[in-house]
Amino acid sequence: MHHALARLGLAASLLLPGLARAWLIDDPIHKSCHERLSHEALKQVGYVSPPPTPSGEDARLPGSFQFDASAYDANLYAWSLIKGTRYPDLHGAPDFDFDDLANVHNAAGDQSEHCLRSAEQDGAEGADEAALADCRRAIETFYWRALASLTAEGEVDARARELLAFHVPGAGRVEYPLSGFYVNAGRALHAIQDSFTHTYRSEDWHMVQHVFNWVDQVRCTLDEPKDGHGHESVLDDCEGTHPSNQARVAAASAASVQFLRALTESGTRDEREARLEQFFADWFLFQPGCTSDNGYCGNESHTWLTARPKEEQSVCASGCGAAPTGLGGHGPWLLLGLVLAPVAAWRKKRAGAALGVALAGVLAVAPGSAHAEETPEAGETGSATVLAPAEKEPGFRTGYHTEVRASMSLLNPGMALGVTGKWVWKRAEVGVFAELNPWPSLERRRLSLGATNVGAQAHFLQPLSPTVRLRAGVGLGVSFLNEEMIGSNAGTRGLFLNVKLLGLVWNFSEDVALTVDGFDLALAAPQLVGWPVLYAQHRFSVGLQF
Repeated sequence: MHHALARLGLAASLLLPGLARAWLIDDPIHKSCHERLSHEALKQVGYVSPPPTPSGEDARLPGSFQFDASAYDANLYAWSLIKGTRYPDLHGAPDFDFDDLANVHNAAGDQSEHCLRSAEQDGAEGADEAALADCRRAIETFYWRALASLTAEGEVDARARELLAFHVPGAGRVEYPLSGFYVNAGRALHAIQDSFTHTYRSEDWHMVQHVFNWVDQVRCTLDEPKDGHGHESVLDDCEGTHPSNQARVAAASAASVQFLRALTESGTRDEREARLEQFFADWFLFQPGCTSDNGYCGNESHTWLTARPKEEQSVCASGCGAAPTGLGGHGPWLLLGLVLAPVAAWRKKRAGAALGVALAGVLAVAPGSAHAEETPEAGETGSATVLAPAEKEPGFRTGYHTEVRASMSLLNPGMALGVTGKWVWKRAEVGVFAELNPWPSLERRRLSLGATNVGAQAHFLQPLSPTVRLRAGVGLGVSFLNEEMIGSNAGTRGLFLNVKLLGLVWNFSEDVALTVDGFDLALAAPQLVGWPVLYAQHRFSVGLQF
């Protein structure tokens, strides 16, 4: 059983796109590590100048984040620092959009933001120094970009904003002007913090011995003596139980505080440059001569990592642990197929029998299935029982009906509770509808009121039997936004479109029917200008018609 579970875990790692995060960022299944380190540094160092009270669109920002902003100071500067810290891991993508995130994490040109080797940085000599130099340049770039947002008096210019892309549930990717100083400070802090989980460091954590490699690892071409050691996700958890965790977190926190203090203290350009160089001298000097041949100078983390059971090591230590980006959201379905295939092979005879029963059930409700059953030929004798014709099923009533229904969406989490008044004929129905369409936010762990949708609909009906009809059709109407979002006011109205591709109406009496729509596509677009609010939903809907 243990080996079977290990193989199943490996299969899952093969099917999901590779994501290389260092310290975790806050989402429903990960702890807040990067954000916590940056916010603790901000609390210790303080603000360059008092942050302004949020107003207008700024005041709406916390309600538009994918994370709970209540853990941080309620002002634009703190929010900008946290958003800047998160940005290198997301680049405006949603937390669980694996296709986009794989492209972000695997981009060859962005490895320096995570203090990782690029694909070109190969070889035992020179590659670590080159990767470390790239990481330092990234930090230095954000350092000077942040300082460019200060006034001549050394205060943060509240008007110096920088557009930053992030995902807003319901609105998608938006670019919002945040504090240029604190956005860039956050991006620099991200690289600094990553340098403690993406490198082997000396015992006192101040010198870098070796820089890890992700781009070759995710392509499953990693040759450690040439490409360097692979990314180790076990080091990412700031609450993990691995031996180096407490010291690693403490060192990353101390470096974050020192950098933020160097950035925020006043001084001339020469003084600021000297503080940055001192920071690099304290935390980013290179210790040469540490290679895979000598266990990276006997690094204790390396010794512990390589001593673990094989299935717990980094993805490339267990084989090819990252899938091509194109698998995307299909990975779980492929994994399900891998799990079910051996079961089906083992029970193929029983599975075939079950399929036969299912097909018989389909035939039982197909057109003509209500015919009389066969009886013996006239005059035939014997012990065979004479079967009477099957009882005719009740039909359905045309005319006015009311339908109440509930829907659940998996593509963009959504729910809908609605009512329809309609006139029904044998092969068609038309009516008007209204529904409340809340949008759950998995990231925020909350339920947004979403939209209210009203309109008219028309369906085509195809009888399969006296009591069962297929239906397909469209609905068109108006969508009203129920609560404020960044760039959008409650009550804003736009378009609502609903397409039912394949539904079923089953009358279990003349007046009452069960409705099921398995391919129910809905688009609520309560705002079509500015930042459009477009919420596409692939629903499964069940209703009761009476």
